[in-house]
Amino acid sequence: MTWSQVDRDTLLITSGRDPFVRFATSTELVAVAAEDGAGWACVSPWRQGAAHWGGAAVVAPDAPPDAESQALQAIVDAAHDEVRLEWFSTRDRRDLELPGHYVATGSGRWAFMWTERTAGVPLPQGLADQDLELVELEDRADAEHLEAFGQEHSDGPYQGFPGRGFATLWLAVRDREGSTVAVGALHELASGMPHLAGVVVRPASRGRGIGMLLTEALTARAVEEAGVATLGVDTDNQGALRLYERLGYATAHRFHTRDLGLVSQHP
Repeated sequence: MTWSQVDRDTLLITSGRDPFVRFATSTELVAVAAEDGAGWACVSPWRQGAAHWGGAAVVAPDAPPDAESQALQAIVDAAHDEVRLEWFSTRDRRDLELPGHYVATGSGRWAFMWTERTAGVPLPQGLADQDLELVELEDRADAEHLEAFGQEHSDGPYQGFPGRGFATLWLAVRDREGSTVAVGALHELASGMPHLAGVVVRPASRGRGIGMLLTEALTARAVEEAGVATLGVDTDNQGALRLYERLGYATAHRFHTRDLGLVSQHP
C-alpha cells in the first residue's frame, strides 16, 4: 500500500465521514490515506489545553499485515519530528510495528462510541423513590473530593483528571443524606467535542440504575450543547457497553491502543 499525506477535509471524505475523524480530531492533525482507498490514518491532539497526541489507522480487512505500520511511519515522516506521539491505535487483532525511535510502554483495548441523540430511556423502577439529586461540581474547587471519590471507587486507575482544566462539566449524584454515590464529567476534546469521562458509581450503590441516570444526564447536556456525545470504554466491560448501547450510543471502532514512549527515555 502507498500512503499519501492528506488534509482533514480530504480525510473526512476518504474515511466516509468516520465518527472518530468527525468528532475526535482537530484541524491540527497529521493524516495519510491509501491511494487505493483501502485505508486511512491520522494523529491529532486529544484534549483541549494539553497535547496528548494520538490517533489511529483503519484499513480494509484484506489489507497487508504491515499496512498500519506503514501508515504510522508515513505519519511520523510527514510530521518531521514536530509531533511527539503518546499513543496509536489499530483495529483489534491487527499488528503494529513502531517506528525506530518509539517503544511500546503499555496497551489497552477500548471502544470509541458516539451518539447524536438522547435515548429517553425510562428510569429503572424505584429509582425515582430513592431521593437522589443531581448536582454540578467545580473542576478545580471540588478537585480533591472528586479525585478521592474516583480513586476509592473506580475499578482501575481513575481517569476523570479533576482539577486539570479538562472538564467543562462535573455532575454528582447524591443520596438523601447528601453523600456522593456517583460522579462523572464532560471533557472537551481538542476537536471541541464533548467526551464523557470519569464516570464511576460507588460499589454499594451499583445495580440500581444510578449509572444510567448519570450517563443520560451527561449525554443530554453534551447533545444539547454540541449535537454529539462521545466516550471510550474498555471492551471487556460488557456491562458498561450494554448500558451505553441502551442509551443510544453506537460503536464506531474497537481499538487496540499502544502507549508510546521514546527509545531514549526507556533504555
